[in-house]
Amino acid sequence: MALVGPNGAGKTTLLRLAAGVLLPDSGSVRIYGVEAHKPGAKRRVGFMTPMDRGVYWRLTALDNLVFFGTLYGMSIGDARRRAWELLDELGLRDRANDWVATYSTGMMRRLEVARALMHDPDILLLDEPTSGIDVDGKRTILSFIERLRGEKTIVIASHDPQEIELATRVVYLNRRVINESPALKIVRVLVKGPAMDLGRLGFSVRALGNDEYVITTEISRFNELMRGLVSLNGSVKVLDIDVEVAVAEGNARRVERVMRRGDWAWA
Repeated sequence: MALVGPNGAGKTTLLRLAAGVLLPDSGSVRIYGVEAHKPGAKRRVGFMTPMDRGVYWRLTALDNLVFFGTLYGMSIGDARRRAWELLDELGLRDRANDWVATYSTGMMRRLEVARALMHDPDILLLDEPTSGIDVDGKRTILSFIERLRGEKTIVIASHDPQEIELATRVVYLNRRVINESPALKIVRVLVKGPAMDLGRLGFSVRALGNDEYVITTEISRFNELMRGLVSLNGSVKVLDIDVEVAVAEGNARRVERVMRRGDWAWA
């Protein structure tokens, strides 16, 4: 599942609640019936933090993973075996004994994915897992996540079309959860880059100038649009997503703008 919404909508907060890092002001978040902040729930969840220092820079990658594995009750031997397995799968084996301080951003993000999976959790929470990294590192992480589909429940908070494309369900947030079906009607995506070819696929593409475009589609074609953007091999960057929602008010209906980027979507 992909969580989509503007900055400040609550995506990271929701993931932190589900990981048991934050306590809710009211209500509860439960993992297999157990409140998320309790040990029985935490053992079933892996959380990749959003560009925080989720690993120790003055330790090697291998030592980081072994340390975090032991926090979940793994023996040192089991933790080392699991660490080598994940380092190999994420292309970090050759740098396993280097300090994390020497890693690139892409390598660090891969290590953080490995750290979240050390205890083989049932649920994997990922906060913009490929943000700000190189093409090869992004491909490695996305391929790895794709291989996990069907084995684990994966929730990704993202603005990236390639990450969103992995999801079987997309939920839109703006300080509250908005059910994506059937109320959501229209999606407008602001992009930068050569996007006019998407018009050939039946999407409405409007130029704004400065190489920016607004692409409009019905919610039912959102995943198709994401696939179209992915096919452009990174030449088009998604800047923001805006959703038009019909909300019942007695016998009337109103349109609520739940995601905004200035007035670009509504000019």
